[in-house]
Amino acid sequence: MLRGLYSAASGMFSMERRQEVLSNNLANAQTPGFKKDDTVLRAFPKLFIQRIQDFNENVPGASQVLGQHVNIGELTNGVYAQERIPSFNQGALVQSDQPLDVAIEDQNIPLQVVNGRTVKPTAFFAVELPDGTVGYTRNGKWDLDSNGNLVTSDGYRVLGADHKPIQISGSISKEDLTINAEGQVVAKTNNPPKSTNIGQIGIALVQNPYDLKRHGVNVYKSDNQLPFIQNNGGTNPGVALHQGFIEQSNVDAGQTMTDMMSTVRAYEANQKVISAYNQTLDQLYSVGKING
Repeated sequence: MLRGLYSAASGMFSMERRQEVLSNNLANAQTPGFKKDDTVLRAFPKLFIQRIQDFNENVPGASQVLGQHVNIGELTNGVYAQERIPSFNQGALVQSDQPLDVAIEDQNIPLQVVNGRTVKPTAFFAVELPDGTVGYTRNGKWDLDSNGNLVTSDGYRVLGADHKPIQISGSISKEDLTINAEGQVVAKTNNPPKSTNIGQIGIALVQNPYDLKRHGVNVYKSDNQLPFIQNNGGTNPGVALHQGFIEQSNVDAGQTMTDMMSTVRAYEANQKVISAYNQTLDQLYSVGKING
């Protein structure tokens, strides 16, 4: 009788975890370049239910075989939220007209077959994390720190195509900077004789983005350092940068709120099942106490 109780409890745990993921998505609906997470719900392994037939009652004269198993059906003891899977779909590009706002557009990257599965490669900005390792982000809302380094809104230094932080001379203001579609950073383009090529933004191309691990809110890490598309004279595989634009989060706020309400309803339904079991057990205890 307690199988249903366990199934309802597992449903509550799963809905609670799903609600946490949806809440985090909604909280970052305005975070530039944020990629939402989806919750995968899986059923516990199915159990085959059998009963023991004491004798061959339908075969007259047949020898009686004790302990013969007869299949009844299958039973699943509930569900569990196994993992979070990020969605790397392109977010909408919104014009901000800020010179250090840069958005990646990678819709034109051709599909790849990885381990027999067709996946969409994804391009990322490479940043230097506080521990010296490399992180990958789509957050293109940048600024200059006190040392002239190009940094994200989280304070991570943006890496160039040479795998080193991009540094701007103190005499150059951010209004003098131009970033083209290939990621070339040029200063004072309105005065050609004084134009300076500062460097090129490093773009990491991930063949299978689902191999990445989330590090914090808006940064991913890889077990192995990823190559840049500029490495070894590589050609642009369909990636374009847009200066003065921000890639918005790919979270659909309206759909997320609807999913949150559905999750609450499912949680409440499982809660009612547990309440019904609790009342049944109370009655059973009362009857047993009276008869005892």
